[in-house]
Order: sequence, then C-alpha cells, then structure tokens
Amino acid sequence: MIVDDEAAARTRLKALLGELGVELAGEAKSGVEALERIPRERPDVVLLDIAMPEVTGFDVVRHLHEPRPLIVFQTSQDEHAIQAFEHEALDYVLKPVTRPRLERALQRARRRLSGPAIRGLGPEILARLDALALRTAPGPRRVLVRHATGHRLVPLRDVSRFFAEDGLVYAQAGSVRYATEYTLAELEARAGRLFVRANRAELASLEHVDRWTSNGDGSGTLTLADGTAVRVSRGRVPEIRRALEK
Repeated sequence: MIVDDEAAARTRLKALLGELGVELAGEAKSGVEALERIPRERPDVVLLDIAMPEVTGFDVVRHLHEPRPLIVFQTSQDEHAIQAFEHEALDYVLKPVTRPRLERALQRARRRLSGPAIRGLGPEILARLDALALRTAPGPRRVLVRHATGHRLVPLRDVSRFFAEDGLVYAQAGSVRYATEYTLAELEARAGRLFVRANRAELASLEHVDRWTSNGDGSGTLTLADGTAVRVSRGRVPEIRRALEK
C-alpha cells in the first residue's frame, strides 16, 4: 500500500511498482485514511511518507495495532539522517524514489516476510522518528485520538487540556475526553506553542485559561473556561506567568 499526501509521489510509486511486478493493495492520501485502510486491506508492506500534514508517518505507525505490516518510510531528509536507521528492521528511501532503491527495499521486505515476524518498533526508533517527523511536518492544527473503534482528528483549539490518568493520556474537549496514543512529553513537543505544562500530569491550553490564581505555598491554579481547576507546580509558575503575559 502507498501512503502519501502528494499525488505526484503516489503516481510515481504506482508506476515503479508496476514495473517491478508488485501487487498494489491500495493507496491513501492521508494518515487518517491510512489508519482506516491498512487494517482493512492488510498489505504486507506499506510505503509510508513521513512528513504528511497533521497525521505524520510516525503517527500512523504509533496508532496501528499488531500485527503491523512492514513499513518502508519515504523521506526527503538527507542521506546521513537515513543511514542512522539502516541497522533497524525497517527501511527508508529518499525522495524522489528511484527504481533500484525501491527494488532493494522490497527485496529486504521479502526476506523479512519469509523469516521470523518482527513488526514492533522499539522506543528508541520511535523517538528518533518522531523528532524527524516534527522537523519536517507543519505545526499541527488537530490531534489524533481514539474514537469508538477507530480514530478521529480533534482541533487543538477545542482541547482545553491533556492529562495523564491510570496509565493513559487523555484530551479533554468540552465534556468529552478522548484517549490518545501519546505521552504528555510528545504532546508538549507537538503543541507546545498552544499548551503549557502545568504539572507532571497536565498540559493546559493557553486559549482556554480564564484566570490565574497564586496559591499561598508558591504554586498556582489555572481556572479554565469550563471551570476545571488545573494546579500549577511551583517550578512551573514563572514559565506559565510569562506565557500568560504574552
């Protein structure tokens, strides 16, 4: 399966796959569409663009359930960044993708498919890929969350806070809270311009802050527009006060 938001890139890959005699299970124009189609079509290999708007290639991998297909990432990053991943189980091809490079990636996939099934991504490669996606993708306007049996994109302006509870991280949007697949640190890196870290377990939206209250012990409280009180730890007070004054 091909996943790329650029029509020209999809057309090029389809032509190359045709030349190589590879069966195409389908294509997706966005990360959200990929998350819908991959479980349904169950391809062996996904040619996955990294720098797609809102839902990056990293997001797609993070939200796929096991067993995952083999992922061949496409990226415009320079050769040195790509070589850092060569020892991992996945492959990375530089855009524009050439036939010889794609053929080598597919040969590697065939070897993996005929051997022991290894689909998981370790925390190190996830962190490195996340950093790569953040450098190449535009700032997010929406966040990918779990919804019923699938996923949906929730506008960040609708989210009043992200908070950790019982081992999961949730996005609070009005009276609804959605589970996410991210850590608070990842969400802080992605939406840090719009949200501030209030304490270990919460990020608060600057747009949703109604008032600030200083507490007697040096900590503070952010009261959000929906009435939620978010405690600000003492170490975070100076940073949050600066953010509110901007």
